[in-house]
Amino acid sequence: MFKKFISYYRPHKKIFILDMTAAFLIAIIGMGYPILTRYMLSNWIPDKDIKMIVIGGCSLLGIYIIRALLRFFVQYYGHIMGVRMQATMRSELFTKLQKLPFSYYDNHETGTILSTITNDLFDISEVAHHGPENVLIAGFTMIGALVYLLTINWILGLVLLVIAPVLIFITYHFRKQFITNMRKTRAATAKLNAQVANSIAGIRVTKAFTNQELEQKKFEEINNEYVKIRTNVFSSMGRYFSISQFITDLFNVVVILLGGTLLYLGFDKFQVADYSTFVVSVSLFITPVNQLIMFLEQLESASSGF
Repeated sequence: MFKKFISYYRPHKKIFILDMTAAFLIAIIGMGYPILTRYMLSNWIPDKDIKMIVIGGCSLLGIYIIRALLRFFVQYYGHIMGVRMQATMRSELFTKLQKLPFSYYDNHETGTILSTITNDLFDISEVAHHGPENVLIAGFTMIGALVYLLTINWILGLVLLVIAPVLIFITYHFRKQFITNMRKTRAATAKLNAQVANSIAGIRVTKAFTNQELEQKKFEEINNEYVKIRTNVFSSMGRYFSISQFITDLFNVVVILLGGTLLYLGFDKFQVADYSTFVVSVSLFITPVNQLIMFLEQLESASSGF
């Protein structure tokens, strides 16, 4: 399956390479802010070197403008690549549908087939586009941030390294529930679409035999089932986002308390500049962890669709 999926990238090698290069540069630029912050607090501000402060600020603005352009390239051309891959898959799928026997259509409702050719292909194209760049940006940023934080203070760095697996496990667990309910929603949506499609296709027969009440009853049953499933989705969504955000906030609490204690004790020449940089850099480490968790779920969903 993986080999087949990779084959869809071949006609778009140039865009893919440029997209990955832009993603890599975005990840590198992301490290600029905490590094510049540390230099400014450690050297330029204590030395009252206003020239370097201005140069540093202007340089940061310049690379942020470059990053904005790179993000535009990734978003625009990456999506172009994804939608072209999606079009190729859709064409292959439509060709396959033309060759299937009548028995297939007897056993599969039109709404379900339409859901497959739209929703499943959308999930696949999103992973095709966002997957490689998200893994590259998140992986490089997470590793780079951790290494940089360890160079600032190894104790705080190790604490983050220990807490990170807990964040991944808990977040993955609750997101798993969320995704499971989302899949049920997709199935309910396909069922709802199938009911509407069948009712519209057979509207003449329905009116001829005055079966409007029966059709309405069947529709309301499926519609109520859809509402019930969506309610469960919102419940799991609330738990997932609130708990994942709480764990992220917990990181900040640990850094503030432990970092403040180390600063108070004067441990290992730990300075205010190091402390401030660490606080700023924590999000650089946490955000890509969440991105990788999201990618794993997207990959699982897209794989089943593929």
